[in-house]
Amino acid sequence: MVNKTNCALVVLLLLTLSVQGCAKQASNSPANEDKKAPMCEAFAQEFDKEEFRAAYKPLLDKQELLALVDKEHSLPADYIPQDLVGSGKSILRQEARSWMLKMQKAAEKDGINLFPVSAYRSYAYQQMLTRRTRNPDYVAAPGHSQHQLGTAVDFNTVEPEDENIPALKWLRKHAGEYGFSLSFPKGEEQETGYPYEAWHYRYITPQGVFLQDNFFGGSQHKMLTFLHMCLWYPETINTTQQTVKENLLSLTTATLGNKKSENVSQKK
Repeated sequence: MVNKTNCALVVLLLLTLSVQGCAKQASNSPANEDKKAPMCEAFAQEFDKEEFRAAYKPLLDKQELLALVDKEHSLPADYIPQDLVGSGKSILRQEARSWMLKMQKAAEKDGINLFPVSAYRSYAYQQMLTRRTRNPDYVAAPGHSQHQLGTAVDFNTVEPEDENIPALKWLRKHAGEYGFSLSFPKGEEQETGYPYEAWHYRYITPQGVFLQDNFFGGSQHKMLTFLHMCLWYPETINTTQQTVKENLLSLTTATLGNKKSENVSQKK
């Protein structure tokens, strides 16, 4: 199998036919080639190569923050980010929480009370949530929730009828300035696999928002899918859970230590 790092570098440097080459060489599976190569090639042909390289370069060390987690791609049950900070309903990875606090201050200056009603959620917590939820269409299966990454926040509400409350209107206008992106936009239900969630934002870094808006039509899911399939993970979709374990940092309960893991669990 083609070395993942080499493949990513080739794509980054050339980003023309090399995208298709990496995709085709990444797996011996013809089915995988059928899914991956056309998508990678189509996107690459639309890019201004120099502009894309400049926009993508700051994200080279952000693979874990930008991991693809959706209905087809999952995290291991024991995945826990090492740098969780905060308490109660505002536990997030350190970088994401820092930007969230900046965003809350900016909203406050505009007279908006912006607050999280749900942030980091462990695999076990997600299991409990799927059993108890009143709105199953809006709740991801355990391992498939962006909340487990420690970068996703539900702001102010989780009720579909609240989509136009002041806080969510403010977020639609300003969230990208602070590196947050709407994960499940209206009109992208088929793309994301979830109904429109006006309250669910994921931190993808300000640079990630720039890449998303300038090269993927503002679609977080399209951008993450491209990065996952064309630059970062040459394996097939069917082996995604294993590649997450191998390619993301080894952040598990074993590396955290039992005591720290228990403390994190107790916060939620």
